Amino acid sequence: MKEKILQQIQGELAKHGLDGWLLYDFHGSNDVAVSFLKLTGIVTRRSFYLIPSSGLPVAFVHNIEKEPFEHLLGEKEFYSSYRVLEEMLRNRLTGQKRLAMEYSEMGRLPYIGKVDAGTIELVRSFGVEVVSSADLVSKFSACLTEDQIALHRTAAQLVNSIKDEAFALIKSRLESGTKVTEYDVTQFIMEKFASEKMVTDHPPICGVGKNGGNPHYVPTEENSSEIKRDDLILIDLWAKLDRPGAVMADITWMAFAGPEIPEKFVADFQILCMARDAACSFISKKWKEGTTVYGYQVDDVCRGVIEADEKGAFFTHRTGHSIFEATHGPGPNIDNLETEDRRRLLPGHLFSIEPGLYMEDYGLRTEINVLITESGPEITSQPVQTEILRLFE
Repeated sequence: MKEKILQQIQGELAKHGLDGWLLYDFHGSNDVAVSFLKLTGIVTRRSFYLIPSSGLPVAFVHNIEKEPFEHLLGEKEFYSSYRVLEEMLRNRLTGQKRLAMEYSEMGRLPYIGKVDAGTIELVRSFGVEVVSSADLVSKFSACLTEDQIALHRTAAQLVNSIKDEAFALIKSRLESGTKVTEYDVTQFIMEKFASEKMVTDHPPICGVGKNGGNPHYVPTEENSSEIKRDDLILIDLWAKLDRPGAVMADITWMAFAGPEIPEKFVADFQILCMARDAACSFISKKWKEGTTVYGYQVDDVCRGVIEADEKGAFFTHRTGHSIFEATHGPGPNIDNLETEDRRRLLPGHLFSIEPGLYMEDYGLRTEINVLITESGPEITSQPVQTEILRLFE
């Protein structure tokens, strides 16, 4: 950790009335701490790293695991016995009022709930109130730099272009009478990623019929369905440039392999577009008002539009997820369904807005990427789909 980052963290701690941030790990159980402290090598014993609201940090490290912590700023205290470790902590933490840890009240945000209950009990036994470090993590581990924003923009342009090529492939195969399957389309997209020097953490999704109604459908060579005329087609693809620090772009588009789109598809997709746009408008409005926006609030707005049309039972996942170097990043999710995400949306946060409807025999989704800038939200995955694509006029 550099001194500049330490100063920024301490500024946040002071702003929120916290005495410190206590990072704890055992055997890699807290990936937040491991990643943030850049721990490498063999780390199999308990460690703590206390970042106080003022002054230098202090690390509590086992005697046989000193090396992975040598790069950290501040003091180091070493132990072998758990009794010694507990006494060290008692001496340092007694008198502290409020400390942030990777703790989730009621387990409602499991992405942050990394510290076991016993360790929380131990810290509380010193008279300390433990609060969630969720906002600290999302600020210091999930905000994009200017370089990362530029890399994301490039990735967004490329995935949009590749999406167009994938739909063109389907149209061409159907016109020529050549068989084309969902798996063929995903393999075509993967080849395009490679040619554009892009990488992904999982192959894309192409689904028709009931497969489109499965949000995490994975077409394989064995289970893949053939794409035919008058099929509703969902393509979900995500990738980033193959460069250090590059950030993902993740979009979903819908198309119909025929000239006359059934009214039920048109109506359902318009509901999703309305829900998506309502979520974006809500963020913009709150930002202009200078009001803090939270992930759970945006989910409520988006979901509310779908529920008002009595389709809420078919929207079975959160509205969106954090996007970073991995498709699902460490920042705030747009979620008040699967989890209660009360993390603030801050400048530099990137996330998806992706409402979907999943019926027994078909499914639809629209997915865009939204970046919070200093002036408010920006949709980076342009263009935004407003109606189902017709592959044939």
